[in-house]
Amino acid sequence: MSIDGSQAMELTVNVHFEEDSYWADVPSLPGCFAAGDTLDELFESLREGIDLCLTDEEGRTTSPGHPLQVKFAVLSDAAA
Repeated sequence: MSIDGSQAMELTVNVHFEEDSYWADVPSLPGCFAAGDTLDELFESLREGIDLCLTDEEGRTTSPGHPLQVKFAVLSDAAA
C-alpha cells in the first residue's frame, strides 16, 4: 500500500546490459520497451514508456489514483 492508503500498481521491469548500453522491457505491458546509454537515461525513457502504455487513446491514464511501484530485475545478457 502507498502512504495515502491506496493500492499501488506494481510492475516488474527486466533490465538488460549489452554492447555498452541498457535496455529494458515490462513483461506485463506487451510492447513496452526502453533504452539508454546510462541507467539514468534508461529510467527516464522507461518512465515515459510506461506512461504511454498506461494512457488510453483519449489521453486518460488507465490506472487513475494508483501510485506506481516498479521492481527491477537486472539480467545479464553477457555470455559466460
